[in-house]
Amino acid sequence: MTFERIRRASATVLALLVSLLAAAMPAAASPRVGDRPTVVLAILDGCPAHSLDALPPEAYLREAAAKGRFQRVRTVFPSSTAAGHAAILTGKWPEENGVTGKEFLREDGTLGAFSSPRLLEAPTIIEQAAGAGFRTAVISGKNGVRSLLGEGADLSVSPGLVPSWVLEKVGPPPDESTQYDDFCGWYESLDRWVIDVASAFVRDAGPGALVVLNLAGPDKVGHRFGPVPAPETTHCLVSAGKALEALAAVLEGVAGDDWAVVVTADHGMTPVSRAILPSEILESAGAGDCARSLDGGVLYVWPSATEQAAAIAALKNTEGVAEVMGPSDEARMRIHATHPRSAPVIAVAGEGYMFIESAALMDYTRGSHGALLESDVVVPLIAYGPRASGVDTTSARYTVDIAGILAELLGIEK
Repeated sequence: MTFERIRRASATVLALLVSLLAAAMPAAASPRVGDRPTVVLAILDGCPAHSLDALPPEAYLREAAAKGRFQRVRTVFPSSTAAGHAAILTGKWPEENGVTGKEFLREDGTLGAFSSPRLLEAPTIIEQAAGAGFRTAVISGKNGVRSLLGEGADLSVSPGLVPSWVLEKVGPPPDESTQYDDFCGWYESLDRWVIDVASAFVRDAGPGALVVLNLAGPDKVGHRFGPVPAPETTHCLVSAGKALEALAAVLEGVAGDDWAVVVTADHGMTPVSRAILPSEILESAGAGDCARSLDGGVLYVWPSATEQAAAIAALKNTEGVAEVMGPSDEARMRIHATHPRSAPVIAVAGEGYMFIESAALMDYTRGSHGALLESDVVVPLIAYGPRASGVDTTSARYTVDIAGILAELLGIEK
């Protein structure tokens, strides 16, 4: 065989090997349109569904709801931050995911916050997306949300944890000291910073990412000034919408027609004007030293066996308390409060009332949540962007259904 024939034969064999290797490579190595979408979940902390109806007609959130898919869904009990976020991201009720409220009773008798992923008893859609090869980010205006859900994400950010990459690409969060002169302006700036970090991440990650945002402004401003139509809270939502509009332009530039944004809330917000003081109530029942956790419209109490009946009776006889559940009440099943971390005694406030440590704090509090009121538990669900048009969200009734919607948008199994 001549040298030329040997060279040609070798080239033929090499080409065949290359083609065989290419055929054996996973599909992700040669992505097609629809294979690697970019999906953003924006959680408007403390935003009841009716707030969107009261925004100005030109507000971006109203436009997104009109052009995309919009419906109302119900959040979990208690209608508070940690439980609400855990339900959205795991797709499980508190009795299944283990995050039962703001705090839980440790084995040593002290209260602990739900601020560690080790307290989650169900996987999150963030973990599932990462396992499917997507870049992931958790960017939060609240440190507790980031610490609960952000561990293991490619980017985990909150005002208390800002990686050097964020400082280089976006800069630091707004100076916290400025909130004392301009409370609303500081939280609006913080939400814009959160969304700016998301835009930087999307540009860096390229197609194929899941980004989870917690926008703290509606909650913090709503607590201080009351929910929409309070002008301060209305302006906060309008400002967040403008930043989300800018993020949509970034998504289009990076992902073309293969992106979606899902907007929802962990809980709502209800106007309040009257205080319920648990310390005084439990003291009168002889249970003043028992552990308790209060979060606006809900009170968790861990009395001793001898204190329990008196504590329940005292709470039931208190003005503004709408419902009290003991350890074996069937009402717990209705609200999925059957996990061992749920306190043996749960009290729920009525409309206009909230549990608070001091009546003096009511001078700075106009909004609350945590209860079973419609304004606390009915929240918006908006899905928009090119990829959202192919996903049916109408079967979603609760925030625990949102993880399945995200999985469908990403093209992964939930």
